[in-house]
Amino acid sequence: MPVISGKNASGLTRRTILGGAIAAPFVLRSGRALADEALSVRVDFAPWGVQSALHLSMAKGWFKEDGLRIDLQDGTGTLNTINLVAAGNVDVGLVQLGMLAIARSQGLPVTSFAGFLRKGDLATLVDAKTGPKTPKELAGKKIVCFANSPWAPFVDVYLKRIGFSRGEGPDKVNVVMVSPAAMVPTYASGGADGFMSLKEFGEPYVAKERPARSILAADVGIAFPSYGLIATDETLKKRKDLLAKLVANQSRAWQYIFADPAHIDEGAKAIMANRPDKQLNFDILRGQTALCKEFFDTENTKGKPLGWQSPDDWKKTLAMMVEAGQAKADANINDFFTNDLVKS
Repeated sequence: MPVISGKNASGLTRRTILGGAIAAPFVLRSGRALADEALSVRVDFAPWGVQSALHLSMAKGWFKEDGLRIDLQDGTGTLNTINLVAAGNVDVGLVQLGMLAIARSQGLPVTSFAGFLRKGDLATLVDAKTGPKTPKELAGKKIVCFANSPWAPFVDVYLKRIGFSRGEGPDKVNVVMVSPAAMVPTYASGGADGFMSLKEFGEPYVAKERPARSILAADVGIAFPSYGLIATDETLKKRKDLLAKLVANQSRAWQYIFADPAHIDEGAKAIMANRPDKQLNFDILRGQTALCKEFFDTENTKGKPLGWQSPDDWKKTLAMMVEAGQAKADANINDFFTNDLVKS
């Protein structure tokens, strides 16, 4: 199978993408999948709030209720998870869907079959007290990012849109690529004026060390669908019923989480219960989970079932990818996503 590769506008190469780190047909019987028919689901990263719905369904036994046996795997980056799904090593990925569009444009047979965080969440996080309040105020600042970040392909387009380019000086923004593990500590220790991440991930993560305010990239048009579920075209064809159950299950879990503030607590606690070997912080997980709600809807998805993806939003995504040199203008957005598995 191919992998996301090749030189592109972000300077990503096959080597950096593959190295990313902080990056049998089923049978039906009486309407239910056989008990031994498992689905492997790999998330984007180490445990954090966007994964709450998956962990909650695991903890509450909702997967079992729905006839699903889920092998829930931690990830080492969206790009790595996409490559594993495309290669057939994992059935389903929970990933940043903007990266899927790049993968599809490079020939990987992967499709988004449910979108949950459908609004763009890329953000430059800066000091909440003393940092810039607008993109224009980023001039002369040092901002850290990492090479396999979902931000990476769009940094130059973003800077161009706000009237700057990379570099040191009063009329530039000094974007410095560091290792994934070093990015947040560099900001938290005062070694950088900000960092490029996701609002719902980053703000809770640094709330105690150095509280941050987010400047959203979507405010200057750098927008594409955020987190959702992907699978290969073959898996979508052969295991459609199981995947549709997974979509319904996750829609139910997210709706439950945001029905009551106490349920947000449950989501965070479920992650901790399912990953007792990890050094996880409840306050961070809760904060991340809570902020996910901000990104559930765009203007084009309001009133639509959770999981449903807007063709107009994907058209904007394609335009953004073309501008960033990540896709061809004649690409077919219908190859990027499907709503066939989302109940109306």
